[in-house]
Amino acid sequence: MSIRYTRKKIKLRKGEYQRDNDTFEYKWFDPSGKRHSIYAKSLPELRSKEDVILKDIMDGIDHSKLDLTINSYYEIWKSIKTGVRESYFSSCTRTYERYIEPDFGKTKLKNLAYSKVVMFMESLARDKGLHFGTIRNIFLVLSMVLDIAVKDDVLRNNPCKGALKELRREYGKDAKVVRALTLQEQKLFEAFLEKPGRFHQYCPVFTVMLWTGLRVGEVLGLRWEDIDFVNNEIDVNHIILDYSRGKGKGSVYTANPPKTRNSYRTVPMLPKVREALLQEKRIQDFLGIKCVSEIGGYTNFIFLDSEGNVLPYRKLNHVLNSISDEINKELREAGNSDVKVFPHMHNHMLRHTFATRMREAGADMKAVSDMMGHEGILITLKTYTDASREFKSREIAVLERYYENAT
Repeated sequence: MSIRYTRKKIKLRKGEYQRDNDTFEYKWFDPSGKRHSIYAKSLPELRSKEDVILKDIMDGIDHSKLDLTINSYYEIWKSIKTGVRESYFSSCTRTYERYIEPDFGKTKLKNLAYSKVVMFMESLARDKGLHFGTIRNIFLVLSMVLDIAVKDDVLRNNPCKGALKELRREYGKDAKVVRALTLQEQKLFEAFLEKPGRFHQYCPVFTVMLWTGLRVGEVLGLRWEDIDFVNNEIDVNHIILDYSRGKGKGSVYTANPPKTRNSYRTVPMLPKVREALLQEKRIQDFLGIKCVSEIGGYTNFIFLDSEGNVLPYRKLNHVLNSISDEINKELREAGNSDVKVFPHMHNHMLRHTFATRMREAGADMKAVSDMMGHEGILITLKTYTDASREFKSREIAVLERYYENAT
């Protein structure tokens, strides 16, 4: 092989070329036999890039796949679901397809960098106005997808590593906190459900959610055989989830094991819950509604629509929003309520309210944690219990009474 030189008589290495426009090119073949090229304006710059390539080759990085996009690896991730429980998978796919796939997902792996991940997440906050909590979920999904590329030796490191810290400094203060209904708001909500009208039919399901602390998928998955009316207990042994079939293909319910090992549990049934379940049974018997749904081998579900299908998860959120609007309308017309603006509700808010009422009632938090199916008491204390103004006033009064008695 003849020795080649630059126009300034500098010896070129194997694969290096000086082009007609005086820029430089380096050509090499990957293990699969595919040829690649990189370019630079100067020879030192080119050799700096060569060093990176040689290190990649020594580390086993597969350059033949660097032209693949993030979306390509998303399809690979979907096929193997690495590191994701079935109960979490549907949420991840919806998040990816809504926020990552349309634009950032088209980025080629060879063009990925830590700074680009940070800029992408900043754009979600700045341009789309997303809350930090939502962006964190997007980040977690993106990181899981790119982890597959790292394990495939296409990327040396995951460019997501540490990127969330950058965003937290700027936008972490806006993290959306789920709050509970206050005691006054809860009383308004329950009184509204008791009134005759188009929302009265939802009184049983919302009562069960509000007074058991069960997750919405656990409530919708309840079957009559899970209810022990003799010992007044509810057996939580599975959960049903709204599973996405893919973009534009709709969704379907799937049955899954409970969220965690601790989620297998028996929950005591208060008289209010017992009566709500019996009320649901009476309504269905009167209307001739029979369960026609079979999900993962389970049937005989309790909470059904007029056709005998399990109530849709999204329908419940829509109903709660509508109830919030109706209560606010009544408050405006009355004009003399202690509650001036009623919050917009969603399914998880009822679970949060249950935990908060238990805390305010002075319940043992280990027992509350067990009833909610948490892995530890710290999760319950950190995530699910608000302290109302009235509760905090009562608690601080304990200190005052102690001081007065001591003196």
